[in-house]
Amino acid sequence: MSPTAFGKPMRPLWHLAPDATFLNHGSFGACPREVLAEQDRLRLEMEAHPDRFMRERIMPRAEETGLRAAIAQLARFVGAGASEVALVENATSAVQAIVRSMPLGPGDEVLINDHTYNAVRLIVESRCRETGARPRVARYPFPATAEGVVECLREALTPQVRLAIVDHITSPTALAIPLDRVVAELRRFGAKVLVDGAHGVGHVPLELRALGADWYVSNAHKWLFAPKGTAFLYAREEVAAMTQPTVVSHFVESGFPASYDWVGTRDCTGWLALPAALRFFDSLGGEALRYRERLIAHGTRAMEGLGARAVGADDLACSMRSFILPQQRAAMREDAEALARQLWQQHRIQSMAVAFADKLLLRISAQAYVDAQDLDRLAAALDRDGWPGR
Repeated sequence: MSPTAFGKPMRPLWHLAPDATFLNHGSFGACPREVLAEQDRLRLEMEAHPDRFMRERIMPRAEETGLRAAIAQLARFVGAGASEVALVENATSAVQAIVRSMPLGPGDEVLINDHTYNAVRLIVESRCRETGARPRVARYPFPATAEGVVECLREALTPQVRLAIVDHITSPTALAIPLDRVVAELRRFGAKVLVDGAHGVGHVPLELRALGADWYVSNAHKWLFAPKGTAFLYAREEVAAMTQPTVVSHFVESGFPASYDWVGTRDCTGWLALPAALRFFDSLGGEALRYRERLIAHGTRAMEGLGARAVGADDLACSMRSFILPQQRAAMREDAEALARQLWQQHRIQSMAVAFADKLLLRISAQAYVDAQDLDRLAAALDRDGWPGR
């Protein structure tokens, strides 16, 4: 696809409101019209023949189901085998299943870090209270460098760590962690490794078997353009048997992944629409990633012009980037909420603001429907109105 097709010319492919600027694709994604149309078609098919649809398209059986066929396409896309992939509603539910599957006890540790997604941190803390294990928190340098992240995890790892959880791309700080170095480091004492790749699939190329992590979870509704409630859990063969779903249902004795395919009646049409999402993703071509990289570079220059600085070094940047806004005092959660509200109510700009490590961060996402003018509009709004604590 020609680079000239990206940005404003591409907006009609989504249902995005024409009077707004969307720079927060990373939070909830945006599903293209044609993928939603395929989900609608599937939903009508389901309601026309509910019993046959559920029994023939979803419920595990000897021959391949429609659900397993969709999973096979996704598995090829992420460099895994179909028997290593299960579909779930979101990355958080996948993390919950994995953490609850881990045999933990007093003296054991679960390694997370200070950039870990809050829901994941809460899951770990809950499981540790149940088992007598304890969380161990690595603290990345801030602003971050790749070498600093690797060294931080190296120093934090102990023989007591049974499970290490690391983000592929951190959520509030948008750091692309160098997994090729980190996963090998986390295995030094035999810890199991879970990669929270909520922002990974469709954002960066994946070869999950080559990566070597025990588990990888990701949301397809973000950067892969699938409908909401579409995510996957990858489990390598060595840990598949222990990877139990959080809901026990009829096929639990079938083991992974069949035990995940059916956990009661639910709307699986978003999952069955995955082939449509993959086709849409492929239609953008490799130029889409390069286009997003150029947008982030443009946005970086615009934000630096306001005195902001990136949270991480350039080699940790991806299609999202977070910036530290200069302030005269420590940032509070209310400051982030006020900034997001100000941008939306006064300028119809959606972006993500958070208070992190006493700093006010603003995160921007570059997607195919965004253009440089959108980023300039954000910079102009910030320059004109400022932000809390400036």
